[in-house]
Amino acid sequence: MKNFKTIRALRACCMKIGALLLITTLLAGCGPFGGASTAPTAQPTRTPLPTFTPTAVVVATATVALAAVEQAVAADAPLLLPTDTPATVATPTPEAAPPPQLTIASEAVNVRAAPSTDAALVGMATAGQQFEVTARTPAGDWWQICCVNGAKGWVFGELASVTNGETAPVASDLPAVAEVPPATAAPIAVPVEATPEAPGEAPTEAAPEVVAEAPPAAAPAPDPAASSAGWFDPNAQYQIVHFKVLGLDENNGGIRDSSAQHLIMLTVLDANGNGVDGAVVRNLVGDKSEVVTGAKGPGKAEITMYYEPFKLAVASDPSGAVTSQVSNQMGLIFPHLPDIVGKLGDENYEYGACPTLDIKCEWPLAAIHFSYEITFQKVK
Repeated sequence: MKNFKTIRALRACCMKIGALLLITTLLAGCGPFGGASTAPTAQPTRTPLPTFTPTAVVVATATVALAAVEQAVAADAPLLLPTDTPATVATPTPEAAPPPQLTIASEAVNVRAAPSTDAALVGMATAGQQFEVTARTPAGDWWQICCVNGAKGWVFGELASVTNGETAPVASDLPAVAEVPPATAAPIAVPVEATPEAPGEAPTEAAPEVVAEAPPAAAPAPDPAASSAGWFDPNAQYQIVHFKVLGLDENNGGIRDSSAQHLIMLTVLDANGNGVDGAVVRNLVGDKSEVVTGAKGPGKAEITMYYEPFKLAVASDPSGAVTSQVSNQMGLIFPHLPDIVGKLGDENYEYGACPTLDIKCEWPLAAIHFSYEITFQKVK
């Protein structure tokens, strides 16, 4: 009986030891009490994103304003609230005035190197052409323009219209212009006292004193560039007694053929109708060239026309300097238009010009050949 109890006690003790070993084994297989453990996986650290904190401008301004109101009320002082700064408004820059501009008003105008009709010719401008004004004379009667034939030149003011001319600078260092001498006063008659007569002699009447009168001043010649028309002074020594345009039916080769003439056939006669050799005939416009008569026969000369216009006058003959009438302007490009009306074909001729003044009759003419005959005769 005693052994039986001992066996039961040993069995219970073994069961407790087995249970304890089982629990120990189970606890060793998990948790930190077991063998090798797996290291925990590192978790990524989140970086917090910046957040936008609005600036409380309006709230701060309102807070400041409210504090100012409270302080003013407490101190019984006038309320001074902050005021808005007015925005700066940009003042618009005034636009620059347009540059002065000149428009040619006459049919043909000479452009000169200086503001004088005696200055060298730079070129010619025609009606409607426009130029920039670069200067003016102090009197405002001449305008410097840019450019004719690549150079600046001067135009007489009455032959053109100018806009914004008051903005043009006044030119300095201008060449001196010859002044017209003042008119000479007519001599005044001084009374002559009578010589006392000797006693017994009959008184003699004093002869009336003859007082010389100054001759009337001659009218000044117009500027040849002012118009294409000539100047027909009845008091000139040489006067134009013949003038003719050789056109479609009279010019050798017509007006469109390359062999057609384009000449000025010139004759200078004396009072008896004889040719005058050695007379100098001058072109008053264009290139201001001169030709001497005698090369083409007694008193005759020829001028070949191209681009330049011609207004002719006799400048001298073997007796010396002379006065002369001035022809209408001649030329292939800028002729005096009334002279060629009806001479270069009628309205039905396709290649003609100036059947009337209103039809195909304006400067510059182009690709048309014609000629002139002109005769000067000395009458005084």
